[in-house]
Amino acid sequence: MKIGIKYCGGCNPTFNRREFVEKLIDEFENVYVEPADEEKVYDIVLIVSGCLNACVNHTHLNGRHKVIVSSVNDYISAKAAIESCCSAAEKKK
Repeated sequence: MKIGIKYCGGCNPTFNRREFVEKLIDEFENVYVEPADEEKVYDIVLIVSGCLNACVNHTHLNGRHKVIVSSVNDYISAKAAIESCCSAAEKKK
């Protein structure tokens, strides 16, 4: 599974965005993560905003699913989205 990551500019972060993503990705095997590229289509585009404003523009990014993270409280929903996509990918094999 391919995940494209888009971070906000970090003008007012309320949590450690990089640590959040590293912890999340460490829970999964067979997941390829890279900075989101508008020329590619991802299984998931993970938009990581440092605060509740979530103002990062992601309309130009292509993913089968988009997950917006704007606080540490979004960990469970982000993990569930990745688990769901992983399960769907396994069923296709």
